[in-house]
Amino acid sequence: MAEAKGRFKKVVQFDTDYSPTNITKYESSRTGLSAIVVDRKGPKLYGYFTLATEILDDSGAPHTLEHLVFMGSKNYRYKGLLDKLANRAYSHTNAWTATDHTAYQLESAGWAGFAQILPVYLEHILLPTLTDSACYTEVHHVDGTGHDAGVVYSEMQGVENSSDSLMNLRASRLLYPKECGFRYETGGMTEALRVLTTQRIRDFHKDMYQPNNLCVVVVGEADHEDLLRILNEFEEGILGHFPSVRTKRPWIDSPAVPRLTKTTVDIVEFPEKDESMGEISIAWLGPHCADPLAMAALNVISTYLAGSSVSVLENHFVEIQEPMASQVSFYMEERPDTVLWLAFSSVPTKKLVEVEKEVIEVLKKTASEPLNMDYLRDCLKRQKRKVKFYADLSGDHLSRQVITDFLFGKTDGSTLKDMQNLKAYDELDRWDDVEWRNFVKKWLSDAHHISILGKPAAKLAKKLKEEEVSRVEARKQQLGEAGLKELAEKLEAAKTENDKPIPKEVIDQFAIPGAESIHFIPTITARAGFAKQDGILDNEIQKLLDSNSVTSNIPLYIHFEHVPTSFVHVHVLLSTSSIPVELRPLLSVYDYNFFDTPVMKDSKRMEYETVVANLEKFTVRYTMNIGDKLGVGEAIHLKFQIEPEHYALTIQWLKTLFWDSIFDEKRLAVSVSKLLQDIPEEKRRGGDMPYSVGTQITEARESIGRAMDTLTKASFLKRISKLLNTEPEKVINQMETLRTSLCKVENMRIFVIADVAKLEKPVASWTGFVEGRTTTVRNSPLDSKSERLTPAGQNPGNICEIVPLQSIDSSYSIHIAKGPTSLLDPGLPALMLALAYLQTIEGPLWIGVRGRGLAYGSSFSRNTDAGFLTFSTYRAPDAYKAFAAAKETIQGYIDGTTPFDKHLLEGALSSIVVRFADSEADMATAGIQSFINQVIRGVGKEWNTILLQKVQAVTEEDLKRVLKDVVMGCFEKDRCVTICVAADGKVENIKAGFKEAGFTVEVSELEKFQDNYGLEVEGVIDTKEEDEESDDDEENGTGSEEEETESEEE
Repeated sequence: MAEAKGRFKKVVQFDTDYSPTNITKYESSRTGLSAIVVDRKGPKLYGYFTLATEILDDSGAPHTLEHLVFMGSKNYRYKGLLDKLANRAYSHTNAWTATDHTAYQLESAGWAGFAQILPVYLEHILLPTLTDSACYTEVHHVDGTGHDAGVVYSEMQGVENSSDSLMNLRASRLLYPKECGFRYETGGMTEALRVLTTQRIRDFHKDMYQPNNLCVVVVGEADHEDLLRILNEFEEGILGHFPSVRTKRPWIDSPAVPRLTKTTVDIVEFPEKDESMGEISIAWLGPHCADPLAMAALNVISTYLAGSSVSVLENHFVEIQEPMASQVSFYMEERPDTVLWLAFSSVPTKKLVEVEKEVIEVLKKTASEPLNMDYLRDCLKRQKRKVKFYADLSGDHLSRQVITDFLFGKTDGSTLKDMQNLKAYDELDRWDDVEWRNFVKKWLSDAHHISILGKPAAKLAKKLKEEEVSRVEARKQQLGEAGLKELAEKLEAAKTENDKPIPKEVIDQFAIPGAESIHFIPTITARAGFAKQDGILDNEIQKLLDSNSVTSNIPLYIHFEHVPTSFVHVHVLLSTSSIPVELRPLLSVYDYNFFDTPVMKDSKRMEYETVVANLEKFTVRYTMNIGDKLGVGEAIHLKFQIEPEHYALTIQWLKTLFWDSIFDEKRLAVSVSKLLQDIPEEKRRGGDMPYSVGTQITEARESIGRAMDTLTKASFLKRISKLLNTEPEKVINQMETLRTSLCKVENMRIFVIADVAKLEKPVASWTGFVEGRTTTVRNSPLDSKSERLTPAGQNPGNICEIVPLQSIDSSYSIHIAKGPTSLLDPGLPALMLALAYLQTIEGPLWIGVRGRGLAYGSSFSRNTDAGFLTFSTYRAPDAYKAFAAAKETIQGYIDGTTPFDKHLLEGALSSIVVRFADSEADMATAGIQSFINQVIRGVGKEWNTILLQKVQAVTEEDLKRVLKDVVMGCFEKDRCVTICVAADGKVENIKAGFKEAGFTVEVSELEKFQDNYGLEVEGVIDTKEEDEESDDDEENGTGSEEEETESEEE
C-alpha cells in the first residue's frame, strides 16, 4: 500500500492509456471514508459525493433526504447557507437520487472555491438538521386551500403518471421480488409522500449515511495534498457521531437478485388523449457491471442491434415503408445484474402485441444465423473510438464508471483499475461469430425477459382527473374552513422557522476565493478563404496556414480553433435565407433524411445502408440540427467528430452528402412516416409544448424554428405524406429546389476545432469540396431570428393561452417579453447580474417560488438571437400562483421594500464567472465559444473578460432600472405573451388566476396552433375532429444520440 496522508492511504493509482487522465483512490483507515480523484486539466472541478442507498418501500425517503440535506447541518443550521457560500465561491450544487445511490454534486470554477465548500458540504451530508418544519415545506404539506404541495411532492406528481414512469415501475415490480430494493420507486409515490414522516427520513439517514458508505469523487485539476488535509480535518470533527465498525454494505451484502424463471408480457395504460401511438420496453437481467469484457461486449452488441439506421432492429422495424416504431434504443442500468433495456418509441397502438413478438423473433433469428462480422467489427471499432473521444473531451465522462465501481466493485481498487485500458475491446476483436452469437443467446434471445406494452388511454386521463378532484374536495369538506385556516397557519409557521435570516458574520467568515486558480483553456484562432475578411491574424497557426497560397485563395469560409486535442470537430453552418418560405417546413425531412439516403459515389448509386455503414467506419458522431445551440437559430448546423487521419475523408463525404445525394421516393416516405409517428409523443411533453405554442405565436413563417416545430410538422407532413403516395415527383422536385437554394458555397461557414498542426493539408483538403461549384466573393449573412418574428413576437403583449394536456399531472408556463438583441446592448450587464441574482440557489426565486412549494422550478432565459427574455415555471401545481409569487418577489426590489442582499450579489457575480467557465469547460466547447464570440456575435475573442468588467460596475440603481424596464415585461399583460399547458383538472383554477390579474385568457387545444404553411392536399384537413377520427381509424386497423449543449445563452 502506498504512502499515507494522515489516516488516508492510497489504495490504487494509475494513468489511463487512452486519455490524458490519472485516477487515484484513497481510503481512511479510521472511518472507511473513500475518495477517488480523476485528474484532468481544465477550468472546472466536478464533485460527486456518493452514497449507496437501499430501501424496501416507495416512501421516497432517499429522495426526500436528498432535498433536506440542503436545509442545514450541525454547525451551519441555516437553510440556504451552503448554497449561498457556494455561489460566492464560483460554485453551485445539485443532487440526484437513483434507485441504488444518491449523489451530491459540487461544480466549481477553480480549486480554491471547491476546497472552501467541500467540508461544509460534507457536514451537510453526514450531519444534517432534518427538522420537522423543513420536511413540511420541502417534502409535502396541504396548503390553506386544501391542495397538496411541497417541492418533492410537486416533482413526483409531475412524472408519476407519465408513460415512462408507469412502464418502468411495472417492469421493476416484475423484475424483482419484494425483498429487493431495485423493485421500488425511490423518488416516492405521491400516496406515500402524503404520509411520510420526518422520523422515517431520520431513520433512513442513520442507516445509510455513514462515512464508510460515502465516496468523495473529484474530477478536474485537484490539489491532492490539500484534499487529504481537508478530509483529515473533516474526519476529526465527525468522530463520535458514527460507529467505528463497518456496517452492512448496501446491495453487496443484500440477498442476490434471483434470475427470471419465466417471460412476462404486460400491458400498462398511461393517460393520453391521442391513442394512436404506444411504447414498448423490454428488460433482461444481464451480467455483473464489474465484468469489463461482458460490459464492453454489450456496448458493441447494442450498437449492432440498435445503434443506427442500418443496425438490425432499426433496419427491421423503423427503416421500412410503414414503420413499426420511430426509434429503437438499447441502454443499460449498471448493477450486479445489469438491466438490459430495449425501448421502442411511437409504436402504432394496434400493433403493440405484434411488434413485441416480432422483436423476440428477430433476436432469435439474429442469434441463429451467421452475423455480419464486418459490420460487427466496425461497431466494435466505433464503440472504442467513442470511449476514447469522450475521455479525451472531458474527465467528467469517466465519473459514471467511477461511481458504479464504488457501488458494486471491489474495495481494494482492482475493479477500478479496469478503467486503465481498453483491453476488453482488443479481446473482443478476437471473438468469432459463434462466440458473439452465444453471447446474444445467453443474455438476450434465449433469456427470460419482461415486456411492458405502454398503451395510451384517454379514459384514464379523465379518471385520474376525477379522482384527484374528488380526493381534494373530500379533504376540504373534512377539514372545513377552520381546518384549512389552521393548515395555512401551520405552513406559515414552518416557513418562518425555515427562513430564519443567516447572520452576516457567518457568511463573512468565508472569504471570496481568488480567481487565479481558474485555469481557462486557451485557443488559437486562424482563418482561411472568406474568413480572412474577418481580420488579419498573427500567430503560429495562422503562419502555418499562410505558408500555402490556398489559404487566401480558396472561395470558402473556413475558421480554425487550435486546441491540444486528439480528435477533430468539423462544423458547417448554413444560412437559410435563400430557401423559399413555402419549402422551409421540408427542412425537417431534409435534416432527417440527410445521412440516411442513397448517393452517387464514383458515378455509381450507393444505397443508404452502405452510406451509413461507410460513415460509421470513421466517425465518432455526426449530426444535423438547427443552429440555436450556437446562438444562431435560423441556420442549419452540421457536425462531424472524427480522428485526425480521417479529416480529408470527412470533407469528401461532406461534398457527396451535400450535392450527390439522391432523393429517393421510398426513403423520403420512411423519413416522413417516422417524423409523423413521433408527433403524439412530442405532444405529450408538458415541458416542451409551451415553447412549441410560443414558437407558433411569436415566429413568422420565414423562421425555420417555426417551420421545423412539432405543431408545423403535425399538419404539413401529413400533406407531404399524402403527396408522396399520389404525386411523389412533386415532393422530390421540391426537395431538389430546397437543396439547390440551401447548399450554396456562399451559404456555408466552416469551422474546425483541432490540433491544427497535426492536420495534413488543413486548408488544401477543402479545394476538392468547392471544385466545380459556383462561388461568390463573400458569404451570405447569417439571419437573425429577430428579423423573422410575427407582430406578436416583435411587440409581445395581450396574449394568454392555456392549453389542456391530458398526459401531465401538473402545469408548465412560459412568459415571453422583449430582451436585448445584441451583446453590445448597454443594458446587458445589468440584466445579466439581475437574472443571476434572482436565480441564485437559495435566492429570491428559489425562496419565493420553489421554497413555498409553488413549483419544482422557475427560471429566466435570454435569447439574444430572437431578442426575447422568457420567464418559465416548471412542474407547478398551479402555474399562476408560481407566476404571481415571482412577480411579487421582483416587485419588492423595484419599489425598494426588499433590499438587495450584499452576499447574494457577490454570489450572483461569481455565478457569471462560473457560466463563463462552463462555456469553455473542455477543448471542444472552448473552441466553440471562441467561434461564437468572434463570428456569430462579432464581439471578439476576449469578450467574456470585457463583459465581466462591465458587470462588476453595475449599481443597485442599474439593477432596479433593468428589473422595471425589462424583467417586469415578463409579468405585465400588455408586455408579454403567456402560454401555459396544464392537466385538465388544473385549467380552471389557473385560468381564474390569470383573469383576476387582468389577462385576457383563452383556453385552446394544441390543434389550434398547427400550421400547414398553405399546403393544401385533397382529403387532408386539420380540424380537431379529424385528428381524433383518424386516431380511431388507426386503432381499428386502417391506418444518432444526445447532443452536447453548445450555447452562450443563459
